Amino acid sequence: MFTHLLFLATSLGTVSAARELWFNQPAWDWASQALPIGNGKHAASFFGGINNDSWALNSDSLWTGGPFQLKNYTGGNPAESRVPALRGIQDFIFKNGTGSIAGILGSDAGYGSYSVLGNLSVGLDLDAATASSYKLWLDIDRGVGGSSFVTEKYGKITRDYFCSFPAQACIYHLESTKPLPTVTVSLGSTRSPAPTITTASNTITLRGLAESPDGMLYDARAAIVFPGTAQKGKDFTTSTGLSVPATAGVKELWIVLSMDTNYDETKGNPSDGYTFQGIDPAKKVAGNVAAAASKSYNALLAEHIKDHQALYRAFSLTLPDPLGSASKATDELMKAYTLDKGDPYLESLLFDFGRYLLIGSSRPNSLPPNLQGKWSNGFGAAWSGDYHTNINLQMNVWGSEATGLGGTLDGLWRYMTETWVPRGSETASLLYGATEGWVVHNEINTFGHTGLKGNGDQSTALWFAYSAANAWMMQHVWDHYDFTGDKDWYKSVGYPLIKGVAQFHLSTLLEDKYYNDGTLVVNPCNSPEQPPSTFGCAIDQQQISEVFMNVLKGWDASGDKDLAFKKRVEDALSKLYTGIRVGRYGQIQEWKLDIDNPEDGHRHLSHLYGWYPGYSISSVHRENTTITKAVETTLIHRGLGKWTDANAGWEKVWRGACWAGLNNSTMSYYELRFAIVENFANNLYSVYSKDPSTIGTWVFQIDANFGTVGQVLHMFVHDLDVGYGQSGEKTVVLAPAVPEAWWGSKIEGHRLRGGGEVSFEVSGEGKVKSVVLKSRKSSAPKLKFVDATGKELEVKRS
Repeated sequence: MFTHLLFLATSLGTVSAARELWFNQPAWDWASQALPIGNGKHAASFFGGINNDSWALNSDSLWTGGPFQLKNYTGGNPAESRVPALRGIQDFIFKNGTGSIAGILGSDAGYGSYSVLGNLSVGLDLDAATASSYKLWLDIDRGVGGSSFVTEKYGKITRDYFCSFPAQACIYHLESTKPLPTVTVSLGSTRSPAPTITTASNTITLRGLAESPDGMLYDARAAIVFPGTAQKGKDFTTSTGLSVPATAGVKELWIVLSMDTNYDETKGNPSDGYTFQGIDPAKKVAGNVAAAASKSYNALLAEHIKDHQALYRAFSLTLPDPLGSASKATDELMKAYTLDKGDPYLESLLFDFGRYLLIGSSRPNSLPPNLQGKWSNGFGAAWSGDYHTNINLQMNVWGSEATGLGGTLDGLWRYMTETWVPRGSETASLLYGATEGWVVHNEINTFGHTGLKGNGDQSTALWFAYSAANAWMMQHVWDHYDFTGDKDWYKSVGYPLIKGVAQFHLSTLLEDKYYNDGTLVVNPCNSPEQPPSTFGCAIDQQQISEVFMNVLKGWDASGDKDLAFKKRVEDALSKLYTGIRVGRYGQIQEWKLDIDNPEDGHRHLSHLYGWYPGYSISSVHRENTTITKAVETTLIHRGLGKWTDANAGWEKVWRGACWAGLNNSTMSYYELRFAIVENFANNLYSVYSKDPSTIGTWVFQIDANFGTVGQVLHMFVHDLDVGYGQSGEKTVVLAPAVPEAWWGSKIEGHRLRGGGEVSFEVSGEGKVKSVVLKSRKSSAPKLKFVDATGKELEVKRS
């Protein structure tokens, strides 16, 4: 069976050099050392101990709270209309500029949290002290992790781990060059209430409720499988798990594991009582296990790698390796990494790891990746492991379309359609008096918590009062159509979402009664996580303008015949305050009021949304030097992303992407290095409070892992969206912010707006060469490719 790697190389074509995270010792700390595998619905973090090996297990929908725990769960919505209170708030803010919105803040009762299911443990009856040549690894090119070591008595013992999307199961493969020692297998959990664990026919079943007295039902099953027929008919079941004695003479076995819950997102609507309650998952889980167990290990592995590489290898970025880092353990690379000098190999590994994590946490049948992707080790997660929609969920999908991973996002579109729209329509009416459309706010669970949180406390308004969250998410809906050109999807899925958001904002925008300038503004609003509550927050205005422009740009593709709606959008767009105004310090104002503080190094770059990742500044005003200078000034004021408010990775890579938009490779690359030094652990997880003295309490938050993909892509390619009415040949800039350390790099398969993909190299002298445009339809908008100096590039078409 050690020939299976050669078998796969032959069957799947030429296999590129492995892209591995690896270590010479087992992991003990989950947030900084454990390594992840996943298939969207299933996720596992492995530690790779020698005689005691374990996985932390996650099923993507397992949450506490919601209607399972609170039968009168309302998604944060009030029992009756808050519109009278809202009108008073709006009048006060227009009169005074700022005000309190406590009167419309709602409840977080039953909000709940994403939660670990339990753990799979595999024991080997051997003395760990006799082991040598230990290696713990994760091959992100094949989507397979594992561990191995050598003992004199049992030879080389190798364990391979993966979660297969085709099989809808996770596989733990154990093999040795000599007969294995006694192997024990168990499923367990310290949840309360305690789950029921049963064993029969070489299978362990773990079932329980997420919380007491009522809670979501979960079911996990693990079956042990052997090659050939030597063990056929033998039962290794014990009262507590499975045990294969050394006397069995087994050299190879594997464990098939599947899990699920009775959560059903199609039941989160009024007609189903917002119950989200589906059927018992037992039959489905048992079927997954049985189907996978009926296949050979080679077959399971081959179909998994083929599926994974179809996504992973759709795009590639190759950076130079001047330090020979490919031959070094990942923790050694992290230890040697400094702010003064980067390591291109490690930086490219981090980039590819971000793509790997998206493949592992976002698939068509899964929920979208949350604050921890799908990997969590607690019964309650930091920030509930939820969906923060003022940068975090959005950053999770940065770079997905450009790297060929847009097809992994079907679960995101379904989640918004099934979970946000029904309850969000209710929120729109009860809180804002909107007669059409839907809205969500900043913190959202799997149960449609679309209302405001805060429990009536004005001091919490800055965290939750963000009614343009729906507009930001529509950027990614539009992008999916813009990159794919899939009109059927746009008509049936994308456009209905965008139209509903446009309708909400058409119903709620107000004419500015503070400046009386005839513009339409949002009132009230909070620039994400910043006081005060005011009107005309830049981010809201920029995002709504893009929603309106996208409605009009995609009108013909939408199939919509409602010309009155189109006229309303056109009229509103013509009067909308754009959210782009240069203030007294030469900055882009964060609010329509010129109240920015140049000493404010806050983590969010909300007022630069339209620069990156949006286009309402970067494309519409790209030739306006006053605006671009104001963007630069704003970045200088905001600082490097480590201030009194926070020290997060996501804030640094967002800054890095914005600097890349200014063609500033020095600052963009510095921000990336700063993030790596401050916020990435040895397992390349993005963490908070990376203090060696507090290891074991670090908080993993996945957004910077995904955000790194977006930043690095923006350093290599500017393929900006365009504003409504902008026409003519479109310019794509190649290598606008590639630092000297990355000269000698190559990018292949970068998808483009309007279809097609571009590949090119950056020479050792920093020149763009070998530009190839592939699969671009003649009917697509015409493109001109230039380098950072504006020089037009020669392009080969294929």
